[in-house]
Amino acid sequence: MTTPDLSGKVALVTGGSRGIGRQLALAMARHGATVVVTARNLDSSPGSGHTLRGTAETIEAAGGTAHAIPATITDSADAGRLVDETVERAGRLDVLLNNAGVYPEALIAEMSDEDWHDNMDVNMNAVFYVTRSALPIMARQGGGRIYNVSSDLAIRFAVGRVAYSASKAALDIFSQALALEVRGQNIEVVSWTPGHVLTDMSWPRAKESVETVEPSFLWMLAQPPMALTGLILRKNDFGITWGAGV
Repeated sequence: MTTPDLSGKVALVTGGSRGIGRQLALAMARHGATVVVTARNLDSSPGSGHTLRGTAETIEAAGGTAHAIPATITDSADAGRLVDETVERAGRLDVLLNNAGVYPEALIAEMSDEDWHDNMDVNMNAVFYVTRSALPIMARQGGGRIYNVSSDLAIRFAVGRVAYSASKAALDIFSQALALEVRGQNIEVVSWTPGHVLTDMSWPRAKESVETVEPSFLWMLAQPPMALTGLILRKNDFGITWGAGV
């Protein structure tokens, strides 16, 4: 399988302290990228044995370059500060992985306003805030890549997951429409579903280890610029069987 050469590239990963975000941050660093990881807290990550600081330290211990920048990306100003600080520390921004997410479980008739708004704030509004700040930087550089982590539940529904499905369906449409809007700036936008991955946020059907997300993500990064823009990709698309680890 073709793998990407990310030497000289800078990637920003939201939700980078654990799960899919951590795994893909490590993967991009192995392939040469300078990686900036963000989450709300530097040294705590509820439900996980990993931390934001730990992700950066693991990358650096393996010989890579990483920066850990805590941020509350559901806050517009703090999301902007995150992107600005990324460029200040790393010099540029080539890849944005909007991975941070929440996974509420409640019947709509019983869901609180707080849980509904938290779901939309993290799964959709934060993507808007960070992406909005990243776009001018990528445009000035001559291009970039934005990957938004979606879910099969955007199109396949489950009882108690209406809020989550709504947020991920919105994310898919956001990605497709944005791809059209920024096509002339050489900015690729892809909505990507990694599959039923077992993390501390997963639903009961999740069975796959977090390592299985790497091959399809790295395959996307290895494609020519703009080749995939506007697509909603799921791990099993193209009839490819992905092995674990690249």
